[in-house]
Amino acid sequence: MKKLVTMMLTLAMVFSLAACGAAGGTQEAADPAASGDSNNAVTTVKTDTDTEMVEAQDSYTIAMIYQDLSQEFNIYFQEVLSTRCKEAGITLIEFDGKSDTETQLNQCENAISSGVDALLFIPFDKDGAAPIIDNCNDAGIPVICCNNITSNVDDATAYVGANDIEAGIMETEYIIELIDGKGNIAVVEGPFGHSAQVARQEGVEQVLAEYPDCEIVLDDTANWNRDEAMELVENWLAGGTQIDAIICHNDIMAMGALQACQDQGLEIPIIGIDATYDALCAVKEGTLCADVYQDVYGQAEEAFNVCMRILNKEEYEKTNYVPFKLITAENVDEYLANF
Repeated sequence: MKKLVTMMLTLAMVFSLAACGAAGGTQEAADPAASGDSNNAVTTVKTDTDTEMVEAQDSYTIAMIYQDLSQEFNIYFQEVLSTRCKEAGITLIEFDGKSDTETQLNQCENAISSGVDALLFIPFDKDGAAPIIDNCNDAGIPVICCNNITSNVDDATAYVGANDIEAGIMETEYIIELIDGKGNIAVVEGPFGHSAQVARQEGVEQVLAEYPDCEIVLDDTANWNRDEAMELVENWLAGGTQIDAIICHNDIMAMGALQACQDQGLEIPIIGIDATYDALCAVKEGTLCADVYQDVYGQAEEAFNVCMRILNKEEYEKTNYVPFKLITAENVDEYLANF
């Protein structure tokens, strides 16, 4: 049974950590099960966070390779998944990918050699992490790609995450409405080539294509990093180009952009994605104009459920999208209550 309230309180404390080390499992893995039957994979579904935990029919051992456990989204995902596994009696072996493709590939090899029953991972790089899926398929191990996609995601046993194009569309539509359909826009992007960066920027550009009086005048990556985002926006402001709004690919960078603007005494509309605690507080204070909620809890819960369905040899959804939601001053308290 879910213990979501307790989990949320735990996450609030976890938020204060600047970084988190890998929680590498030490228990011996069970014999690997056969990979999921592709005939059990059915149509795409959108999920929510109200689904009950799928029961495990055996004492499975699963591996989880995180993108980077110094990032809040990964920390929250870890808390939910580890809680789910503990409740179900599942052995969870965890790896911190440290935002490095080679590290993730080596961790995949270690997991496979340990004989895990299934492997879940949040890829750092869309192309670089693709061999994780290939290697698991070759080993006959079900593999679930989470949160971000790889270039060969269709070859994964399942995908659980969000449609990042939707997030880019959502934040850009809000900004366009706020500036009355015209103005100069700066975009702070994620790491170039990262699947979320590619998809979120596609969403941004889809919306802006419909507004000829809006133009992207400044655009660069800050690599999901707050300090890099602050420095980037500081340089933009020093350059003298008029900026009417700033769209950021995640909240960490939005907070860096906000700091740069506040240091100059400027009030520029800024929006981010993820709904981290400090970003929600900024929305409530009115310093961030809005935020887009990426349901990390829903993604982690559904990743666990899909994994159990596969290992139980039950019917499962191959592609599972957890929808984004717009957060403004009007509904921010609802999301802050999670913390």
